[in-house]
Amino acid sequence: MTRQTRLDNQKKVKELGEKQKTIVRNIRQDHLKLVKKAAKDDPEMGKDVVVRVEKDVEKEIKSALEDIEKISEQVQKDIMSA
Repeated sequence: MTRQTRLDNQKKVKELGEKQKTIVRNIRQDHLKLVKKAAKDDPEMGKDVVVRVEKDVEKEIKSALEDIEKISEQVQKDIMSA
């Protein structure tokens, strides 16, 4: 593989990683909207439940974004060392 091909492939991996991050962020927005809608529709649901669910969603999303970043960086390194 030529250096230029490696750089092009590295760029593609970075773009794919960014697309995946965008997808995950959109999922977060959808879930937070669902939680807020459920809280609005069910007045018995306490704010503490909503806050707890929002924190759980944020925690999982943060973990997923970190995983995407780690994998993307590792693949980019692998491409350059091949």
